[in-house]
Amino acid sequence: MPNLEAEQLAALERFSVHIGQQPNIFLSAADILSEAGSGKLFEMVQRLSDAPTNTVATSVYMRRHGFFIAAQLHLMSEHNLLWAGDLEDVSLFIENDTILFSVPSTGFRVVQNREEDIRIILETYGHPVVDYLSKRAKIAKLILWENVWGYVLWMYSMLLQENSSFAQPDLDILLADETWKPAMRRSPFKQYLNNQRALDAMANYKRVTCCLYKELPNMEKCPYCPQNLTTPGQLNNVSPKLNDTSAKLNNASPK
Repeated sequence: MPNLEAEQLAALERFSVHIGQQPNIFLSAADILSEAGSGKLFEMVQRLSDAPTNTVATSVYMRRHGFFIAAQLHLMSEHNLLWAGDLEDVSLFIENDTILFSVPSTGFRVVQNREEDIRIILETYGHPVVDYLSKRAKIAKLILWENVWGYVLWMYSMLLQENSSFAQPDLDILLADETWKPAMRRSPFKQYLNNQRALDAMANYKRVTCCLYKELPNMEKCPYCPQNLTTPGQLNNVSPKLNDTSAKLNNASPK
């Protein structure tokens, strides 16, 4: 098992993932997959963001969960490492009114097979959470996966600009329909990209689905909302926060 270097630890923390036991833990990611655990999550998100319903709270939370998945994919592409722990080992904790994640220092390993390891990320930390919350809160899976995609797109776009060796191959795996089966028939990431290159999609960012943030108190539609008739917004201009309107929940966005 490799020991993480300071640069790798810092990179994870940029995506709201910390190593080791943290104060103010209130759930594990596995707890979310139960009625009681998801209820506790909804209550926390509603307290932090004033989300009016469980549906909106789920969309707000998946913007946070997207950080965790993006962190894993970034660790793969930039450092050729994977944290392969169980969902129950992922803890959710509160710091500065923000939901962050922590994982044990054990469980990190060198990437063995890029396609298989990306499937591990999706099948361990992605599909179970999206599938359960989609049913529990009555919200489309495409909305929840697009909340993840916004951060994944930003992350890969940054790595592509830095000429990262693994960024494009890893993104290609995520755009392949087979990577998502049997949980989904086709890659939602490919649908969101809409035949564009990642850098072009980032420069002219436009969502396919509405993230429901307009349902939060005193909030309007995001500039890249599909319900807008204006020109698509630039992801660089709205920052990696993706215009997260609940500042309390998203003030730890990567810079």
